[in-house]
Amino acid sequence: MRPSIVIILGMHNSGTSLLARLAALLGLRLGDEVLTRADFEIAPAYDYWEHARITALQDELLTILDRHWSTPSSHLPIASAAWDQPEVRRIEQELRAIVEQELAQSAGQPWGFKDPRTVRLMPLWQCIMADLDAAPHYLISLRDPATVTASFASKGQVAPEDAEALWRRHYVEALAATQGQPRLVVDYDSWLEQPEAQIDALAGFLGASARGPQALAAVREAIDPKLRTMRGEAITLSPLTLEVAACLRAMIGGAEHEARITTVLADALAADRAAE
Repeated sequence: MRPSIVIILGMHNSGTSLLARLAALLGLRLGDEVLTRADFEIAPAYDYWEHARITALQDELLTILDRHWSTPSSHLPIASAAWDQPEVRRIEQELRAIVEQELAQSAGQPWGFKDPRTVRLMPLWQCIMADLDAAPHYLISLRDPATVTASFASKGQVAPEDAEALWRRHYVEALAATQGQPRLVVDYDSWLEQPEAQIDALAGFLGASARGPQALAAVREAIDPKLRTMRGEAITLSPLTLEVAACLRAMIGGAEHEARITTVLADALAADRAAE
């Protein structure tokens, strides 16, 4: 049987940490190296639930590619030739070794990982999945782009236009890289507004065995109503950002709209070509 790997995608500050935590409560193994508040000298506001070694390697890789999230070039396309650099291949091998180790330790339990950096590195992860003959399943965490733009620009000390462009790049590449694969779009605000329906969708995606009442109760307890700490209604977004967001919202809960997705990806590609 092919090993199944759950990869949690999404922009920074878009609820990927909460999604990883809730998925773990529903039976997804994240491994023994996840980052929590206890791992930092100055504790962040919440546990990250990221695999420490994967995150460190991906941060290094984005720096090598000149696409680190803290730089103005973070949202630019990555040339296909960039993946053949020796340093990139070295990191790919290290990531593959981590995945092999985690799968060996999982003893049949579903394993997955979360890191917002992953979205920009999907060509590399697709090679790793193919080499391991693994079956990827994707959870995509969505949050209002205006809110994320305001939050990330403040937290990351980047210009709002760069934060918005990085949000858009993350989700365009997530849509493109996960086509034809099992995927579920999960809405951050719905954890606060419609938690039961979203818990049911997440549990169903992860497998029927995850629907136990104790697990569902633990998920409900983990949803903090104070999580919505920033709103971004005052920010004016580009038409393409709004188009991407609308497409993703239509996919929440598992719906697939192939024609709409194809149009969004074509419009994003046209925008990239116009910017060259």
